[in-house]
Amino acid sequence: MARFRLGTAFLGRYVLLGEVGYGGVSVVYQAFDTLRGLNAAIKMLDPTMAGDAHAKERIRREAMITDRVRHPSVPKIYDYGEAPLDDGTVVPYVVMELLAGAMLSGRMADGPLPWPEAVRVAATVADVLTVAHRRGVVHRDLSPANIMMSPDGTKIIDFGVAVTVEVPDAGKGPFLVPPKQRPPRNDFAGEGEPADDVYALGVLLYQMVTGRSPYPSAGPNPGANAPLAGGAIRWVAPTPVLAVPGLPREVAEICRHCMAKRPAERPDAASVALELWALIVPPPGADPAGSVGSAGLALPALPQYPVPRPRSEPDMSTGERRGRRWIWPAWLGPTQDETVGARG
Repeated sequence: MARFRLGTAFLGRYVLLGEVGYGGVSVVYQAFDTLRGLNAAIKMLDPTMAGDAHAKERIRREAMITDRVRHPSVPKIYDYGEAPLDDGTVVPYVVMELLAGAMLSGRMADGPLPWPEAVRVAATVADVLTVAHRRGVVHRDLSPANIMMSPDGTKIIDFGVAVTVEVPDAGKGPFLVPPKQRPPRNDFAGEGEPADDVYALGVLLYQMVTGRSPYPSAGPNPGANAPLAGGAIRWVAPTPVLAVPGLPREVAEICRHCMAKRPAERPDAASVALELWALIVPPPGADPAGSVGSAGLALPALPQYPVPRPRSEPDMSTGERRGRRWIWPAWLGPTQDETVGARG
């Protein structure tokens, strides 16, 4: 795979400082944006794959899909496009936020998470899914390897196998995105539906509180999720039994409902988010330390991850542009806990 030299001024603006990840057809560099004066990550197609229309379209499609989902628990995208190289080759690229933290899969390697921490992570994921599903996006690849535990909270990354679907507009039937705004359909795997994401969320919650996969054939590795590989549910797990000491009955019930065998019997992501936050967020006016959640459950101390809240919109009166909020895989700087590789 071809590589750029360190110190290269990509597009005359981004000084490449080093590689922080790579996949089958792409490379991710840490870079310094000389215009904005900040560090960023740049994902670009490997120049040797520039003639692969399939690979180029995948990056373009992912950019268009992620542009439809904006949430404080997803990384930011600063720019994307196609760049001409010195030899005349043109490659797609994406400039994104450089995140610090550790992947959830690494955190789970030490064993199950305390149930309040697991519920907080799952609630944040459900928040992101709620927004994505309302905007016609199905992630299809939720797993501990695609969730980052950053100082700013949980981040959902990698929408590489996401698909777009029709979303119903209340009282008006299906809402169809205008053709010019509609990302291309995913030609790389089977289709999906929001209920698939909810099922995967149930699997994720099960993994976090038990430290193992609900699929007997997956073995002890909590990150093993073969039946969900490739973005499609090939088969459902047996009805989950969460025999975890101290685990509230409400958490187990939410997990079982998400993993219902029939998609129609699974709750929507918004309902799951509300139920999960009710278990860990103290009622208004309560002391967070040693308090109880709105559902009446005693809360042990939690890691200090912020509860997501909407970001401010651009100030149109001053013309200030604060950037578009996108979802995209994010990678770490070299001084952080670990480096996350991109998957091409």
